[in-house]
Amino acid sequence: MGLNKTIFIGRLTKDPEIETFGENAKRANFTLAVDRRFKSKKENAPTADYIPISTWRGTAEFVEKYFSKGKQVYVLGSLETYSYDKDGQKMYSFRVNADEVGFADSVRNDNGAQQNTGTYTGNTFPDMNGPAGFGQFEPMGDGEFSDDTLPF
Repeated sequence: MGLNKTIFIGRLTKDPEIETFGENAKRANFTLAVDRRFKSKKENAPTADYIPISTWRGTAEFVEKYFSKGKQVYVLGSLETYSYDKDGQKMYSFRVNADEVGFADSVRNDNGAQQNTGTYTGNTFPDMNGPAGFGQFEPMGDGEFSDDTLPF
């Protein structure tokens, strides 16, 4: 048994890059700067890791529409490693395939109360007229799950 799950909160280093495949399939690529808890020994300054993120289809459309450089977001996904050839040498790298994305920033509403600005789990596109700017998401599938439908 194994588990491959990642959770990151960070800021976008630049606007997402969007690729379109065929008529409907999209992929969004972006990099997340994630602060470390310790500082650089040389400069006594905060350090960050830069995490490459990819997401597909509806989640990519959400990213395209709402994510931009500097936004603080969270990403839940899985780590993917891959290799490629560079000048005859085999190189290895990784990226996170995001299953769920959302805003980690909070905003103040008209009454001064703090509220989350939205999340996307790949189910439906958000309704901008709902509470906190986003509507409720519908469950994936028909919602009828039993022990027989689970893969484990």
